[in-house]
Amino acid sequence: MDVRSPFFQTIALILSGVLFLNPLVVTAADLAVATGGGATLTQAGNGVPVVNIAKPNGNGLSHNKFSELNVGQQGLILNNATSATQSTQLGGIILGNANLQGQAAGLILNEVTGGNPSQLKGYTEVAGKSAHVIVANPHGIRCDGCGFLNTPRVTFSTGKPVVENGRLDRFSVDGGEIVIEGAGLNASNIDQFDLITRSARLNAELHAQQLNVITGRNEVKASDLRVTAKADDGSDKPALAIDSSALGGMYAGAIRLVGTEAGVGVKLAGDMAASGGDIHIDLASGQLTLARAAASRDLHLEAEKIELTDTAYAGRTASVEAEGEVVNRKSLAAGETVSLDGAQVTNQGVIEAGVNPDNTRNAQGDVSLSGQSVRNSGTVIASRQLTVTGTQTLDNQGGTLSGQ
Repeated sequence: MDVRSPFFQTIALILSGVLFLNPLVVTAADLAVATGGGATLTQAGNGVPVVNIAKPNGNGLSHNKFSELNVGQQGLILNNATSATQSTQLGGIILGNANLQGQAAGLILNEVTGGNPSQLKGYTEVAGKSAHVIVANPHGIRCDGCGFLNTPRVTFSTGKPVVENGRLDRFSVDGGEIVIEGAGLNASNIDQFDLITRSARLNAELHAQQLNVITGRNEVKASDLRVTAKADDGSDKPALAIDSSALGGMYAGAIRLVGTEAGVGVKLAGDMAASGGDIHIDLASGQLTLARAAASRDLHLEAEKIELTDTAYAGRTASVEAEGEVVNRKSLAAGETVSLDGAQVTNQGVIEAGVNPDNTRNAQGDVSLSGQSVRNSGTVIASRQLTVTGTQTLDNQGGTLSGQ
């Protein structure tokens, strides 16, 4: 018995309740394709909206344009199926996408040309062949319970996507904000998740595997996320490049945060945890304020000024570098090496190297404190080598320094 025969496919369609609808008459209050965008709208038998994406070019790019792009709690299906029918998690069995003409997309670019931010409150599923999904809206993106299915990589951007020679070359960012709120964002089933925007605000948890957050007025390469900062155009700058409240934690395998805008800082009051790699935060200038953070490998922080307000830990190396002041107010520890380097280095809490993840101690811990002015009123412990260098001032009043 061949269930791929037209007869059994017809029975499956009837049993699943698939609706045969004319895409020209299907409407959704929160989803509208732009004229000439190439995509068409329909829906699954259970009412979940389906976007029959535009036919990809020879490079596998399907460029879809929307005047409005929002996702309700019921979700959204991006139809990349070349078969006659396709089973989906959100909509059951749906019809394949005739727009594709047998060629599935490798990258699904969803560009919003209207004037409203995108509200994403449910899951977006790629039907058929898995593909990189991009949502690009210069007016902003808000996620409240959003997630994605059947895609290895997702990119949110408030930059304009620039396509050259049939390939997505870069995002040109001038403004816009990405907000994670309410029920948060779950990208833990996705290999890579990127936020490319002028500023980001996290008021809810974000879960991912490899997380990249790039902020500022930039040209950002789509392939490898190389960043070229734009010259200051005099426009109003956001108060913070990344603002994470106490409810806005980031939990990922590895985390990379980049801020390129002069004088615009980052405030991370929520927890940060990299369970399989590094936490890397690099600000061109401005202040970095960091609360609780833990990286299974390295913790690297670089900014104009850095303030550590809570407990931070790195399984291997913790490196903190600032042009101005570095302040540790509570606890900074690492399995192997801790280094603090700034014009002024102040420790009011505990700095310790040689601390294992289970809180036992090893004998490979080195600590280095270096600055024009070094002030320690807390405790600094190195299980092996301790180096403290103050080229102008070295003040250990009320503090403890311990090393081999």
